[in-house]
Amino acid sequence: MAETRSKTQLPMSEIRADATEEAARAFQRGVELGREYAETALRRAAAWAEENPGQLLLVGVAAGFVLGKLLLPRRRGGPAEELD
Repeated sequence: MAETRSKTQLPMSEIRADATEEAARAFQRGVELGREYAETALRRAAAWAEENPGQLLLVGVAAGFVLGKLLLPRRRGGPAEELD
């Protein structure tokens, strides 16, 4: 058995079964709320994109630029450094 910092250890039988069921229900509710928020955000983004296609294009170009800078950094130096 692994050592713990606390000297007090509770046996697993003392954990109530209804507490785990309650935690599972709370987790499920959290997942449902997350899905609702994601669907709402998706609908709002789609409505905004439909109303403002020019701004959507600018946002796409800006996001592509930022992702390109983050994911594909330009190597520093010229051909002279490659020969070393």
